[in-house]
Amino acid sequence: MNVLLNKIVAPRYEYLILTRNFVILEASYGAQCFADCPEALKLGKDIRFAFPELLGIEEIILDIIAGRQTNFEFKGIARKNDQKSPFYLDLYISEYSNPESLDSQLIVLLEDATERMILQQTLAQRTNEANLLVSSLTAAKKYIDKIITSMADALLVTNASGIIKTVNPFAQDLFGYSQDELIDQPISKIIHQENFLDQTRIFSSSNLGKFIKDVEVFCQTKTGEQICISFSCSAIQTEIEGLQNFVYIGRDISDRKRVEAQMMKALERERELRELKSDFVSMASHEFRTPLTAIFSSTELLQHYGNIWPDEKKLKHYHRIESAVRRMTGLLDDVLLYSKAEAGKLQFNPASLVLKNLCSDLVEELQLGIGKNHKITWIYSGPCNNAYMDEKLLLHILTNLLSNAIKYSPSGTTIFFSCSCDQDNKEITFEIKDQGIGIPPEDQTQLFESFHRAKNVGDIPGTGLGLAIVQKSVELHAGKITVNSEVGVGTTFRITLPLNSKIEHVPVESL
Repeated sequence: MNVLLNKIVAPRYEYLILTRNFVILEASYGAQCFADCPEALKLGKDIRFAFPELLGIEEIILDIIAGRQTNFEFKGIARKNDQKSPFYLDLYISEYSNPESLDSQLIVLLEDATERMILQQTLAQRTNEANLLVSSLTAAKKYIDKIITSMADALLVTNASGIIKTVNPFAQDLFGYSQDELIDQPISKIIHQENFLDQTRIFSSSNLGKFIKDVEVFCQTKTGEQICISFSCSAIQTEIEGLQNFVYIGRDISDRKRVEAQMMKALERERELRELKSDFVSMASHEFRTPLTAIFSSTELLQHYGNIWPDEKKLKHYHRIESAVRRMTGLLDDVLLYSKAEAGKLQFNPASLVLKNLCSDLVEELQLGIGKNHKITWIYSGPCNNAYMDEKLLLHILTNLLSNAIKYSPSGTTIFFSCSCDQDNKEITFEIKDQGIGIPPEDQTQLFESFHRAKNVGDIPGTGLGLAIVQKSVELHAGKITVNSEVGVGTTFRITLPLNSKIEHVPVESL
């Protein structure tokens, strides 16, 4: 036994001296008490049999021997003893140079940590008990606060000089002030009618216990808003003889005015609906008349001359009928889609899609169809991966805007269509630019309103519903749409949408 080492570490620590291979060279007298398996703690034996906690940390111990790490601590190791009382120890490992052999060895110091661990556990238990007590008190306070907060009337208590001493949460919400902003302030900060304040003080002072009831007073909130409050007031005796406080209980009667305003709004809405119905009837009669006339005239001509006309001429009228039917179908589709949007039944069903293919197919279809007399320049700045959008609504947005760009642009002009993603691949931006007639500034503010059409469209057909549906579709994607237009120069629409919109079945009215 190393006597000097024993003197240095005793009585606080027990120790073990190990070789580089974890073999026990030396052990203090009490070290065996700390072992998980005391009978395995013998000189010449591997320490890991007696202290299994060291299994798995061999690399750390080798780093200590090599000087790459100074020491290692293992605190709060639990042991079982015969008395079945808790027993804990701390284990410290460090490099040790044997003064006799000058070999690098390991020293393991063992310290009884039972008292500290029990104190820590006791402290943790007391802390938990204190936290439970605080939680109970907090819950009780919250319950009382909820009762006070649920009061549907404003409560103010002032002293005889009119200085506010108590205010409830409803009063704070009603007048827009915090409690600190009202306490120790004159009540005239809220109630500016001095004659009412003087009246309540005189009446209540001479009629202790009686109320002044339902006096309508205009009060001013923190924002300067005037609200009408029905106040009742009474004097209450304080602990000091002859000194009174005044209790004001106020009820906001502005709701009656709000109801009136809502009724007026409902009447206005009803008027707007009547106008919409009138606009729809006017639009339908105008927009359906042209294709119906075309169908009727072509049918009548085919009926009378079909047997003598050549096939080429008959085919021309068949195509005319087909075009008219497609136009009417498109009108009906717009009306149906608009009615769903207005009723809040327009559904949002996102799914994975390949944007490049979708846009490419759409451009090809339009170029071969209504855009045959225009040039559509399409630029795709990918990769725009992981697109998760409503394909039907997206197609409606792009088809409507591209169709409008073609419809309101002279033949031979170019329509520019671009699709690009941001650096984070989170948003996608579509830009559609034409060289058409443009939109007058006074019409741009009403551009997305139902049945509204710019004053310069002339005889160009349209329902005034397309852009209203486009806006609803963009809102369902949680995106945004902007427009920049100049009469005689052209129009640019920019639509920004989340690339990955995993929101399902959101009605328009909830946006």
